[in-house]
Amino acid sequence: MLCCQFKTCITNGRELYAFVEEELNDRQMHTKSAAFPESLVSFLYLDVEQLRPIFQRLSDGVRRIITGKSREESEQVYRLFCELADYHIYFELLRLDWKYRLDRVRYTGDELPQNFLQAEYLDEMPDRLLALQRQALDLLTQIWTTDTSERSVDEKMTACYLEAEQAEKELFRFQPQRMSYELLYQETFAEILCPETVYDLIDYHLRECLKREIKMRVCKNCGRLFAVTGHGGTEYCDRSFDEKGRTCKEIGAFRVWEKSKSNDEVFKVYRREYKKRFAWIRAGRITKDEFYSWSEKAREKKAECETGKITLEEFSGWLRQL
Repeated sequence: MLCCQFKTCITNGRELYAFVEEELNDRQMHTKSAAFPESLVSFLYLDVEQLRPIFQRLSDGVRRIITGKSREESEQVYRLFCELADYHIYFELLRLDWKYRLDRVRYTGDELPQNFLQAEYLDEMPDRLLALQRQALDLLTQIWTTDTSERSVDEKMTACYLEAEQAEKELFRFQPQRMSYELLYQETFAEILCPETVYDLIDYHLRECLKREIKMRVCKNCGRLFAVTGHGGTEYCDRSFDEKGRTCKEIGAFRVWEKSKSNDEVFKVYRREYKKRFAWIRAGRITKDEFYSWSEKAREKKAECETGKITLEEFSGWLRQL
């Protein structure tokens, strides 16, 4: 017997995913979780163009399976779906769905495999995902950054969709959902979504963000939307930003610190001399030990200047003499 199940819910501020795979006498269950609404926000900025070649290889492989019903080709295509699932949790549903389709064709020897293996669906998926990204981003931007009024989310949504109708603008279209209220694999009792497509997952998380009024803000460092779920005054997201692994929040904190020091003449004099002497290490003019010894004394003198024991001119002269 071939069977698959994929269910998800949001409980205690987390997204819980549970999926079951049954193949002959083998039954496996897996669970994953993420902080809500992490999956939706990460999907909004997923590089779909980077994935386009994978979708092309998938559709090409599916067409070869339809023609030759090769077991080896089927296994190669499934490995590509597993690779795709590593990019985003939403693609776990795609992997599971197509595992069932591929296995059905393999085990039943269906004479019309194209009924279950629609290569055209995979051809069109990158463009569909790009459209969903754009529509979801447009909606969230309108609700949380463009419309800065104190109106409720319901009122903003009403105005947004009325304006879109008048302007004949395409907005995200919410669809009916397959929901149940049950115990999810011994983990939690909650309202459960049983999605059929990736669209269902995007739809579900987007509507839950709006229903729960999860506020969004544009990060002042990377310029991307992020969910404000903790301190309401934060202006930076937690995404990794540079090759050093620093987050936007860490970079933002450093910039705030730098700005606070921009009018600090004592700090600027010290910082200028510090950078110059640090460069001397690379040039071979001083050793690291000599630099660290100087910096310790310089910090002591800087503290004396800040407390008024010596003047700024005296501090600058001391720095130049060393």
